[in-house]
Order: sequence, then C-alpha cells, then structure tokens
Amino acid sequence: MKLPMEQIANLESEILKRVRACPGISRITLARDLQIAPSTVGNYVARLCTEGFLTEIKNAPSETGRPPTALRLNPDGGQFIGVDFEARNIMAMAVDFSDTPLRHVHKTIEEADTVSQILKKIEQAITAVLPENPSRLLAIGVGVPGLVDADNGVALRYKHIKKWENVALAAPLAEKFGVPVFLENCVRSMALAEMWFGHGRGQENFLCIGIRTGIGAGIVAGGQLQRGAAHHAGEIGRWRYPWPESPLIRFFGDPSLPWPADVELEDVASVRAIIGALERARRAKEKTILTVKSGPITFPDVVRAAQQRDPLTVQIIEVSADMLGRAVSQLIFALNPAQVILAGPLTLLGGTLLYPLRERVALLLGASDSDMPAIVNSTMGEYNGALGAAALAVHEWKPAR
Repeated sequence: MKLPMEQIANLESEILKRVRACPGISRITLARDLQIAPSTVGNYVARLCTEGFLTEIKNAPSETGRPPTALRLNPDGGQFIGVDFEARNIMAMAVDFSDTPLRHVHKTIEEADTVSQILKKIEQAITAVLPENPSRLLAIGVGVPGLVDADNGVALRYKHIKKWENVALAAPLAEKFGVPVFLENCVRSMALAEMWFGHGRGQENFLCIGIRTGIGAGIVAGGQLQRGAAHHAGEIGRWRYPWPESPLIRFFGDPSLPWPADVELEDVASVRAIIGALERARRAKEKTILTVKSGPITFPDVVRAAQQRDPLTVQIIEVSADMLGRAVSQLIFALNPAQVILAGPLTLLGGTLLYPLRERVALLLGASDSDMPAIVNSTMGEYNGALGAAALAVHEWKPAR
C-alpha cells in the first residue's frame, strides 16, 4: 500500500533524526526502533542516500558473512541557518547537514533602529551566511526574544525593542529565501543548543538560564523542551522580588522615579542592569577603575574590571548574583532539574557571578533540606543561541515530497 506523501515525509524525517542521534546506526536497528519492516526501511534509506542526505559504509562481515552497513548523515546534503537576536545583537550561523558550523556573522542593533530596520538587518545576517549555491539552503530557524507565536510565525512582544509587537517574521523570511522558517523563543534556542551540543547533552531534566538584555529560562523535562500552553514558558525576567539588602542597590534603577516596593528580576540581574548600575555609580564618584573609562561603559569593560577584581564591580555583580540565586532556587524547587546551565554574556564573568549565585542557591535550598543540582556556565560561547536556532531548523525540516 502506497503511503500518502505527508506520511512518507514524516517517516523519512524520523529516519534522519535517528541517524542524527545515533551515527553509524544500521538499517536493522532502524527497523526495530521504528517498528516497521526492514525492507520498508531499506526502500526509504535507499532514496535518502540517492538524494544525498545519507551515506552508507560497509562494516566488517558479521558471523553470517554478510557485512552490515552503518548509516551516517551526508555533510553535503544541504545547509541550515540559525538566527538569534535580542535588543542589541543579531547572531547568525550556517551549519551543514551533519550539524557542523560553517559560517557565522554578528550584527549590532542600535537603540534608534526601527522594527523595519531590525528586520532588514536580520535579512542581511542571513544573506551573509548563505551557501555559495543558495539552492543548498534547506531551512532557517530564528530565536526570537520575548513572547512568540511559533505556530503562526509571529513575534508577539518584547519590551526592550521599541514597537516590537505582533511582528510577522516567518512568512516574509520564507518568501525572501524560499525555504521553511521556524521560530522559537531565543532562550529556548539556547536550551536546544545545550541539549544537542553542550552541557545538557544526554540530560533528561535541566534548565538553561539565558541572561542578556532580558532574562529567560529554557526548561527541558523528560528529555523534551517545554514550551507551555501558549509558548510562553520560562518568562522569568518579569518575576518580581523585594529589593536586595545592599547599599549598592541605589545604583539599580532610575533615582528620579518613585522607589517601588519590589523590582523585576531583569532590572537587577541582566547585562543591561549591571552596566547601568556601574554607570550610575561612576557618575556618583564611587571609587572604581572604570572612572578612567572615556565614553559609556560597555560589557567588555565590566569583564575586564571583574578580572582585575575591582571592588565596586565585584560588589555590583554580587548583588545581581544574589537576585539570580533567588530565581534559580524557585525554579529548582518547582522543577527539580539535574543541572542548571547559565548562558549568555554573563558567563564571561566566570566565578565572579557563578560562585555567589551558587552560595545563595545553596543557602535557600539548604534551609528547606533540598538537594542542590549542578550549576555551571555554558561553554558554547556567544553563538549558542544561533546554533540552537539552526538545530531547530534541522529537526523541524522534512524532505520535500
């Protein structure tokens, strides 16, 4: 009986996913795992090989004398592009069919950029990493900051980009580049990158905390990325807390505004919050090596000051770490992860942020006699979200039928 084209595409997609997860898998094992006849698997594998998506390598003969074959992805089967962006940066990366990174590019978003200008920069970033032969591009994944309607390809809203509301992303990009486009929240893209390539590989339950202009959590439970009923899971940056007990807290927020009883997490613990606090402290003539800095403080300045153990910089970072520790503790209580992975620029601060964060989590969990999971910095670098978005495209794409 001939299967409908959609079922054929689904089956071939599942075969490719199994080979991607288990390089060297045999046709017999594939048939057993998929619970279909070996002859049926053989027909689809043969077609995928003919189309250049798979390669077969004959192993040494078995006891029966028949050499088994090992299936692997063909790196030349096509390319995927991942785009990751937030309030100030756009990262794009191209990978081959076996997930090997090929090209990447970084573009800057200016505060005055309009929504249309940002969309143009996203298109330019994709164009910069296109394969020489554009027909080799198979799909694009986009990690979107804030709330996203992934099913309809729309970015719903993000408070750190002006007028960023109900922005259609998937359809215009698909029309321009002629391939399917898949959207995901950018922090969940980071979690996907960790799940497939980083600290989360082989982990069934872990959290990825993405800290940039805003803050979000990518939640992996039971080996599956959790998106929530409306794809809004993990929006922890808007959680509110009482102000930390520190004299330096006066440098967080705008002193001209009424002092609220509590504060959002990302207004104390994000990259934006740390830079802002240090800038206000410098203007208030607080003692710091950043006093000699001409022009606005940048995050590389913060990293250098932390590496030199500038007391003010270290203390400001510790305030942020304390606040992050509160949020991480609540997530641990609720979700019981085996591991918490911190991702984003703040990982460049190393132990200056990580150690006090761990101490706060240990204190809060210890008070309730709860086990503490491993808390680590991601080692995937600034393009981890782009790699995760590319991996999203890899896993959502299906061979055309």
